[in-house]
Amino acid sequence: QDANARIDAGKQVYMTVCFACHQPTGMGLPNMFPPLAASDWVNVPKPDRMIRMVLHGFMGPITLNGKPFNTPAPLMPPQGAALNDQQIADVLTFVRASFGNTAGAVTPDEVKAIRTAEAARTAMWTEAELQKIPVH
Repeated sequence: QDANARIDAGKQVYMTVCFACHQPTGMGLPNMFPPLAASDWVNVPKPDRMIRMVLHGFMGPITLNGKPFNTPAPLMPPQGAALNDQQIADVLTFVRASFGNTAGAVTPDEVKAIRTAEAARTAMWTEAELQKIPVH
């Protein structure tokens, strides 16, 4: 599958699963849902933190581009049961190439490796836990 086809497939997943909170623009909603646009969580070499967020969800406060993002709705539901490795790879490839982001593609094998490594996990991730996962 070429890069454009993967981005198109990822956009379909985004516009089905992700857009209600993160918005079609990727800007999120102020004080409610964090932006994906020009985000320091998105624009890192390794997508391992984002893969974990999509698989298992995320809860609690988060720091975005050096600033605390506080919300009364501080959780992202897990999508690992609903989306397969290809869909997660595609949607993350789309997000990492859209909304002013310039990070590289994500492969299904990368998603599969983390899904397997974290197979026993049932809890949502927190920022403190994800900070321990390398981004390089």
